[in-house]
Amino acid sequence: MDEPKDHSLTHTIMRLKNFIFWVVSGSLSGAAFLSCSRSGTLHHEPVAVRVQNDSLSALSARIRFSLDQAAPASIVYWEKGTTLKFNTPENSTRLQHSIPLFHLKEQTAYEFSILTEGAESSTHAFTTAAIPAHVKKFYSEEQRQIRDANNGYILFYSRYAPATAYLIDPSGKIAWYRTTPHMLKVARLTQQQTLLWLEDEHNTSFGDGNVILETSLAGDTLFYLKQGQKGFDRSVHHDLDLNPKGNIVAVTNVLQGSAIPGDGLMELDRQGNKIWEWTTFDTPDAADLGIHAQPWINSLDIDTDGNYIVSLRAFSQVWKINAASGSIHWKLGKNGNVAMDPQDHFQFQHYAHRNPAGHIMLFDNGSADRPFSRLLSFQINEQTLQASPVIRQELPAQYYSAIMGSTMLLPDQQLLTASSNNSTILKTSASGDILWTLKVAEPVYRAEYIGDPFPR
Repeated sequence: MDEPKDHSLTHTIMRLKNFIFWVVSGSLSGAAFLSCSRSGTLHHEPVAVRVQNDSLSALSARIRFSLDQAAPASIVYWEKGTTLKFNTPENSTRLQHSIPLFHLKEQTAYEFSILTEGAESSTHAFTTAAIPAHVKKFYSEEQRQIRDANNGYILFYSRYAPATAYLIDPSGKIAWYRTTPHMLKVARLTQQQTLLWLEDEHNTSFGDGNVILETSLAGDTLFYLKQGQKGFDRSVHHDLDLNPKGNIVAVTNVLQGSAIPGDGLMELDRQGNKIWEWTTFDTPDAADLGIHAQPWINSLDIDTDGNYIVSLRAFSQVWKINAASGSIHWKLGKNGNVAMDPQDHFQFQHYAHRNPAGHIMLFDNGSADRPFSRLLSFQINEQTLQASPVIRQELPAQYYSAIMGSTMLLPDQQLLTASSNNSTILKTSASGDILWTLKVAEPVYRAEYIGDPFPR
């Protein structure tokens, strides 16, 4: 499959800002040159080799080149003056190649060669751009040294324009980042290892956005839609994700009549057409729930069976919603239909999801009446509608976060949490001991452990 075309406003700006380095190697001038493979077979030298690297994502680059005959290709690259080399996965057979490089350093000279059917091209070189000051201001890796046993990355993002999404490695260093000129309301890594972005060109309050964007980690635009185009007919807020069909599901604002605000979900296909929607007004007990103010859905999770788990902050409840019919399977929380111990009732929660152990997990914000936050998970019997607590961890008082926040179970069975009011990401043991903290410059909406998304 050819590289997706980039047509978004964000990426148009990125292209205008790109520093394109045309790479000259030996006597390369645009004609085809011959090189010998290890087997002695003659192969054509790649032509029109160019490198794309810019300050919007200085720790990654893209190598573009042409072949005179379709063939698979890969890149071997290394920091100039060193002997440690890295290989990219092999591209499929084609004439035009575009191969991303990751794990680069800023303002560093690199060399690379192109491998085609066992033949290695002559050496090319480029130097990476500098990371912008605002990226380092929000997260200063020099002051955030950690050592984590999990072999993966942490995804978080700044929200105010120009905004940045970050991937932090187990030592606390920035392994990848990408900036946008807009406000960034949500950035999520999908199961397909792509990034979903909800951006806001208008700097609106709360979590509303008017641009849905899906990109690869290399920056390819896979989906782009602005509010008012095709099925994107109402504002999206707080969260979105890909469902098992590869369609985008997003949380929406809904009005009943002209005065009563509610929330909803909408599903957009890959062409941007709306193929399904649901609103909080569709539930039979909407009146009993007192839906006269916005329920404030602040997170969306695609469950293992393809249905939707949503957190309704104003109700202090978590619902599971059928992705086809819109019927509600269960409601967890005070006044819900799942039996639970009253001491486990949560308040104004965020980031409700099914964790790797199969339990429903959430960040229990607390309130002025109970000014501390908790990290909770529950095993739910969906037949008998009973909930049993599995994790019940109280954060120290200094990490109370009245708004936003997240928590998730890590592969080592410890917890990764965003205490948003305190602009802090922290890891705690199963018993609640704080193992490390990362401080950022402004409140962070959530932090997610994502494993290793980089191709090898």
